[in-house]
Amino acid sequence: MKKDFFERLGHSKLLIILALLGYMFLMYGNGIISMTHPDEVFYIQSAREMVAHNKWFTPMIFDGVQFEKPFVAFSLFAFGVKYFGLDPFWCRFFPSLFGIIGLGVTYWISFVMFQRKRLAFLSGIILGTSFIYLALSRAVLTDMIFSVIVTASLGMFYYAYENPRHKTKGLLLASVLVALAVLTKGLLGITFFAAPVLMFLVYRKDLKFLKCWATFWSFLLFLALALPWHIAMHAQHGQWFLEEYFGNVHWRRILASEHARLDNWYFYIALMFVGVMPWFLFWIPAAKNIREAFKEKSDDRYPFAFLMFWILGVYIFVQPAHSKLASYIFPVFPAIAIILASYIDKMLRREKGTAVSSFNICARMMSVFLLGVIVTGLFFAKKYEAVLVNLTPIYGFAICLFIIAGMILYFQRSKNYTKLIFMYPAISAMLLATLFFARPYIEPWVSCKHISEVFNEIDTSDTPVLASKFYVRGIRYYTDRDMAVIDINGKGFWSPHPIPFLNTDQKVLDFLDKRPTTYAIVKEGNVKDLKRICKGRYTIEELDGIGGKFILRISKMQN
Repeated sequence: MKKDFFERLGHSKLLIILALLGYMFLMYGNGIISMTHPDEVFYIQSAREMVAHNKWFTPMIFDGVQFEKPFVAFSLFAFGVKYFGLDPFWCRFFPSLFGIIGLGVTYWISFVMFQRKRLAFLSGIILGTSFIYLALSRAVLTDMIFSVIVTASLGMFYYAYENPRHKTKGLLLASVLVALAVLTKGLLGITFFAAPVLMFLVYRKDLKFLKCWATFWSFLLFLALALPWHIAMHAQHGQWFLEEYFGNVHWRRILASEHARLDNWYFYIALMFVGVMPWFLFWIPAAKNIREAFKEKSDDRYPFAFLMFWILGVYIFVQPAHSKLASYIFPVFPAIAIILASYIDKMLRREKGTAVSSFNICARMMSVFLLGVIVTGLFFAKKYEAVLVNLTPIYGFAICLFIIAGMILYFQRSKNYTKLIFMYPAISAMLLATLFFARPYIEPWVSCKHISEVFNEIDTSDTPVLASKFYVRGIRYYTDRDMAVIDINGKGFWSPHPIPFLNTDQKVLDFLDKRPTTYAIVKEGNVKDLKRICKGRYTIEELDGIGGKFILRISKMQN
């Protein structure tokens, strides 16, 4: 039998192709949009201050120490700032690089599990073109770095389990990766590894796998790598480190909600479904594929079991916590990509049957979905035309989606399923292209760069700037000025920042009374707050406004 394309190519060539595609989807064009608020500027400003204060292992913000996360990701960002500067491409380099590495890691894990190159390659393609993966690869956050390390640690365990000759090496490497995960994002680095592993071993009735010297030495190696930083931070900062790092950052997130509207039972379930767009419609037939594997007692049921425990092991820890964010569930997506790829690979290996029938239904549904997106998108684009300014990129995206929807139907009817599959990455590619062309109209709304440039020309003093909570990190990043926050009736930052936080009228007045003139860069709601608070005591001039942000000059009235 003639080998297919994937079997004829070696792993190295397939990985090179995957890396090139990863570069195009996850890294190319990363420098065209300035650092966005509030999160990207937080991490890069922290890295910038670590370099300025020569504190490579202690995250900082507003010239004070902060422990929202441990040091690994911050140190990588600081390395980039020191040696490559503040260019947006280099600021986003490490998340994008880890995103590309993650595709290779997912390919490797998939092949270890199923021994099929096409399935492994599809796993990388599905992951790398999923909307959530695109977003987090192109954002200065710790989550991509953390997720790839967690993925590699779980893959290393599974490799050790399936290859007894490499058990010691696999467990030792897994312990190194778990330690790095802990030093990237805290104790979840342990739980996201230990929970899937223990559940899988219980399922296989093989807990004795851990009863060996390799486990003992791996545990010691983990402690040797993970503990020193925690001990050093406690030695330097005492009880405050324990209260902030363990109490506030870890324990409080379980008990209190950082974003109340996301604290519901369905948030993570829905996200696991829609996060893999445009591949999300394959979830149902992929679930049936797993069910068949267990029903038929095929060898595939064991890797499927591990993948499901991987997802469940993350979910059971993030779901009970009241603080919910999309990034918390992110480490499950490599497992989801492999599950979806296993179904698609199975469908491609069959010329007829249930798998192909389900695939045809999914293809038709995707075409209908894309048409729905086009109609809905154009409706809202016209409704908010004043904000979007130029609808040309939207019209271009709609035309491309219409063509892709037609191609999906054409390839489905002609049974050219391989070409049909590659229409799905085309959807992600069109989305990225649209965002690139729409950059001039998007950037003023997502970044403080433009408003800060205008402000720097208006005021060249070194007095503190009053800013809305959502913008304060961005204004600090682009002006390098001392800051104060206005957030009437607000509760402050989740992790305290060492700057004045003005959440009452009197605090605002006390702050304004310290100088004859104060400049503010605030959102519309805070403009109204300041006009109300300052009435009869200060004059307020609106100097400029860009992207929902307004520059105000607040001056004391003359007696």
